[in-house]
Amino acid sequence: MGYSTAYDLATDTNITLEQGVSYHFAGNCYPPIPQFMVGVACEAIIAASAGNWDTLIELPDGVDTRHGRRSVPASEIIDNCRLDAFIFEDVEGDC
Repeated sequence: MGYSTAYDLATDTNITLEQGVSYHFAGNCYPPIPQFMVGVACEAIIAASAGNWDTLIELPDGVDTRHGRRSVPASEIIDNCRLDAFIFEDVEGDC
């Protein structure tokens, strides 16, 4: 479990980016990250993979940070959701 599992999910050509992130959130994170965060995570992965780590990503309705922010930089999502294994140059996906 951990980074190597996330990397395996990220490089598995038989699943989509969304599926890999979904599996990562459900089975590789403790506590599991809610599935409604998959789209946000994919947006952050795509932005970070393009080198746009500071791109603000809007959080889902009803979700905000401890400080009341409704959008956060892609880098913060990558760090908090342990998504570094999914960062590759030119990652594509439908979010």
